[in-house]
Amino acid sequence: MNPSDSSPSKRELLPYQIVMGVVGASIGGIVAVLGDLRDELEFTEAEIGVVVTAGFAAAFVAQIWLARYADQGYGRIMAIAGVSISSAGLFVMVFADPVWLWFLARAAVGFGGGLVMPGLRRAATVLDPDRVGENLGRLIIGEVGGFLVGPMVAAVFVETLGIRAPFLAFAIGLIVFLPFVWRLPPDRGANDATGRWSFDLLKIRRLQGALLVIAGYFSLIGGWESVMPVLFKDRGGGSLYTGITFTLLGLPILFLSTYAGRLADRVGPPKVAVIGTGAVSLWMIFFGFIPGLILPVILLTTFGVFDAFGFTAAQVAVSRAVPEERQAAALGLMGAVEVLGAALTALPAAVLYQNHGGEVAWAALGTFSLLTVLLGAARFRGTQPAHTGSAAH
Repeated sequence: MNPSDSSPSKRELLPYQIVMGVVGASIGGIVAVLGDLRDELEFTEAEIGVVVTAGFAAAFVAQIWLARYADQGYGRIMAIAGVSISSAGLFVMVFADPVWLWFLARAAVGFGGGLVMPGLRRAATVLDPDRVGENLGRLIIGEVGGFLVGPMVAAVFVETLGIRAPFLAFAIGLIVFLPFVWRLPPDRGANDATGRWSFDLLKIRRLQGALLVIAGYFSLIGGWESVMPVLFKDRGGGSLYTGITFTLLGLPILFLSTYAGRLADRVGPPKVAVIGTGAVSLWMIFFGFIPGLILPVILLTTFGVFDAFGFTAAQVAVSRAVPEERQAAALGLMGAVEVLGAALTALPAAVLYQNHGGEVAWAALGTFSLLTVLLGAARFRGTQPAHTGSAAH
C-alpha cells in the first residue's frame, strides 16, 4: 500500500484522534495517582477498587444505553455532553474526601467517556470500508497517546502541587477544549433510522467471539488499574513511577497499532486478536511472581507489543461483524464489554491482592482472561464478516 493513499484518511481522522486523546489523558491521570490517593485519604485497597469499578460501571451504562444514537447522527452532540460531564466529575475530585463522593465523581468521568467513544469509533470505521483496521489503529494512537500523557502530567502535578492539582488541571483542560469538540465534522457513513437497541446484534456469532476476546483483555485492565498503582506503591514506587510504567506499557501500542490494523485487514482480525490477547493473558498468570520494580516494568513493556496487535484487531473484528449502519451500536456494545470486563475484575483483584498478595491476584486474573479469550476463539470458528470492505476476512 502506498502511504500517500491513506493521507486523506489521516487528515479526516485527526480531529477524532485529538478528542480521544484528551479524554484518554484525563482518565489515565486518575489511574496514576490512585496509590498516593489511598495513602492521602486513608482508603483501603477494596475502597480503591470500588472507586475504579464505579467508573467502569458508569461507562458501561452510557455505551450500552446510548451508543445507538451515534448511528442516528448524534455522535458530535454525545461528544460535547461527554466532555462536559467528565469535566464536572473531575472538578468534584478536587474537593472530595469521603469514598462515596469519589465513587460518584469517578462514575461521572466514566459516563462521560462512555458517551464520547462510540461516535468517534464509528467515524473511523465508516471512513473507508477497506481500511477499517488501519483507521481504527490510528484512532487508538489518539486514545493511547492521551492515556500515556495523562499519567505523566498527573504525576508532575502531584509532585509539585499536591494530590488535588491534577484533577483541577484536567477539568479546566476539558472545558477549554469544548469549542473544538463542538466543531467536530460529522461522520459520512450510512445512518440507522430504525432507532433499534443494540442487543439484537448479540445474536451474531462472530460478534460474540470478538466481544469475548475484548472481555478477556479488559478483565486484565481492571486489575491493572486497581492493583498496579497500589503494588508499585507498596514496593517503594510513587505516582511518578506508576506514570512512567503506564507510559512504557502504552508506547508499543502507540507505535504499532496502525500496522496492527493493516495486518488485521490483510490476514483477518480474529487470528491477530486471539494471538495477541491470549499471549498477554498467559504471561499475566505469572506476573505476581516477578520481584521488585524494574523487572515487572520490563515485562509490561513487552505486553504492550502484544496489546497493540490484540486490542486493535479485536476492534476490527467487532466492526467487520456488523453492517455499516450499525457500527456505533456494535462498538458501543464493545465499549460496554470493555468496561464490564474491567469492572467485574477491578474489585475482586483488589480484594485478592489485599488478602492474598500479588501472586494469587495475578494468577487468578490471568487464568480468567485466558479462558475468556479461548472461548472467544471458539465462537469465531466457521463465521464470516458482514462488513462489505474488500479487505475483510
